[in-house]
Amino acid sequence: MDISGIKNFLYRYYIEPIEKQSGYNYIQEITYGILLFIMVYLFYRVCKILKIEIERRFALVTVFYTILISLIRALVDGGYIPRTYYTVTPGIVVVVGMYYMMATVISALLLRERYYILAALMALLPLLYLLPIFLKNMIHVEVLFYLLFIVALVYTGLHYLLERVEPLKHVFQPMDRYVILAQLIDGTSTALGVGLYGYWEQHPLPRFFIELFGPYIMIPLKLVAVVTVLYIINREIEDEDLKNILKIAIMALGLAPGLRNLFRIVMGV
Repeated sequence: MDISGIKNFLYRYYIEPIEKQSGYNYIQEITYGILLFIMVYLFYRVCKILKIEIERRFALVTVFYTILISLIRALVDGGYIPRTYYTVTPGIVVVVGMYYMMATVISALLLRERYYILAALMALLPLLYLLPIFLKNMIHVEVLFYLLFIVALVYTGLHYLLERVEPLKHVFQPMDRYVILAQLIDGTSTALGVGLYGYWEQHPLPRFFIELFGPYIMIPLKLVAVVTVLYIINREIEDEDLKNILKIAIMALGLAPGLRNLFRIVMGV
């Protein structure tokens, strides 16, 4: 493939979908998945060097930055923040992801085992700046109640199964609850957005299932996928920190688009 062919390939599969807002394609998703895995693994190695324990507090810090990405993306969609390469995917993920990793490393160097305090604060400050814009433009507040009701109902039933079914209750760990909840929020917000508010699914594989079975298939589909992945991680990986950082990455992958969908629906954009 010559230079012009490479340029055409890059434009067709990476640049054009952003310019035309036409959704994702399989080549994009495979590429971004590989890059994300590399970034997560490198971050894991840095955390090992700095003796950062990857556990519940680490996950909580990650949630703050995931909310920040989601809120920025929703405000960009609403026209409240300029749309540039660095405020849409994948640019926003790289920018906020680097900020998140930098904040965690700096906080660990300064505060050691209490790193999570400063790291969370560094995400909270921009959130407090952006939150009033979101609150002033809330339209469909009712979707918050729809989502909370469905998530609470489904999560309670699944939690009962994971606690009572013999093959499952000895496999799943406390961190898994965060991951399942995040993916459930994603599936539910997608189902509500497509089913009730006329949105469309940008990712090709979920779009295929929605066209076949309807938008609410996303809820069981997400649950089956995340429970299967968690089962494999718990059975095949022994290093607790590596295991947990992979779970936290999966949590963020569900929570970020789920909250972005929710924020967009609430603002009616």
